[in-house]
Amino acid sequence: MIIFPELENYESAPWEKSFGSRVKAFYNIKRQNKKAALLLYQAADTSTFRYRCYNVVQALEDSKEWGAMYFFEKEYAQVEELLDKADILVLTRVKWTLGLDWLVSKAKAKGIPVLFDVDDRVFDLNWLKTLTNTLAVDLDNETAYDFWFAYIGRIQQAAALAEGFITTNDYLAKALSDKFGKPSQIIQNSLNREQLDVSQWLCEKKASAVQDGHFTIGYFSGTPSHINDFLEVYKELLSLLKKYPNIRLSVVGFMEFPPEMQPFISKGQITFTPLVDFVELQRLIASVDVNIVPLVNNTFTNCKSELKFFEAAVVDTVTVATPIHSYAAAIKDGQNGFLCEPGQWYSVLENLYLKKFDTKEICRCAREDTIQTYCGEMFLKRIENSYNFFAKK
Repeated sequence: MIIFPELENYESAPWEKSFGSRVKAFYNIKRQNKKAALLLYQAADTSTFRYRCYNVVQALEDSKEWGAMYFFEKEYAQVEELLDKADILVLTRVKWTLGLDWLVSKAKAKGIPVLFDVDDRVFDLNWLKTLTNTLAVDLDNETAYDFWFAYIGRIQQAAALAEGFITTNDYLAKALSDKFGKPSQIIQNSLNREQLDVSQWLCEKKASAVQDGHFTIGYFSGTPSHINDFLEVYKELLSLLKKYPNIRLSVVGFMEFPPEMQPFISKGQITFTPLVDFVELQRLIASVDVNIVPLVNNTFTNCKSELKFFEAAVVDTVTVATPIHSYAAAIKDGQNGFLCEPGQWYSVLENLYLKKFDTKEICRCAREDTIQTYCGEMFLKRIENSYNFFAKK
């Protein structure tokens, strides 16, 4: 594990801007003679909002054709005043409300295309059982049933208002087409400037950084809902920890482990770090020797983005992942990372520990692929083409 100094003087929530400043920025798009996208989201957060709204708005600052600005559920009434300047209205994973329905009707009356942007298979009640099983949701009480039926049902109702969809990969696009019979465009998840800047600094520091003498496997789980994903790999990790006392498992986020792993927690071979902001996360990913992304391979997880690959690649950390749709598309096994089915994790991780792979070359390839695909000119062109597909000619 690499020891980096603490990060200083950065914004952990750079998207926090006043309503007035966002309105001003929106009107400035039109003063630049660019087409304008109005993006709606429930309330700012570090997950879907960051990837699907903030990063897109930031990327379009370099566009000569399009600009965008995000607004929130509590602002729907004021957003109506901006519709006359909008070229498209994008509903980003929002839940149906009367206010949303009203705003969409106003947009449609003005001939503004209404799109729905979604990054997960959370829009179809027919797949509720698969979703809750995958996330290990306890459905033994009425509260859980009411929450999940309302959550998925309201997203489904909001999505039904749209004329088309924007999503993160082909698999999810097909699921949307099967459900709603409307066209989709793909804008992959991406890296923002803040991540790129800190990642560049971390990469420069890696060559001379102090190491603690351990080989550290990083698992950036986020939430306890990944327990079933972890169960895909834990027995192979357990065997590695038993055989090699020098191997550590570093978990960032919240996770409940099987009882067999408790002794390794007690003696410090498994360590935990609470959830951190998105910039600090880059430092933690950079500090480990390998990033693992085990996933249950089903129709729900195949809709997920490959963000855990590219956020590791940009800080020169090798990723080993389950070959769901997005990771199989992004990772060329053995060239820019590794793909593992159950039963293959032990061997790959052991060989990484024993330095049997050229990890410098693997990291170089992964970083090159990431910079080309998940930011910059190619990513910007993908947004422009997607918006142009739906915009009024």
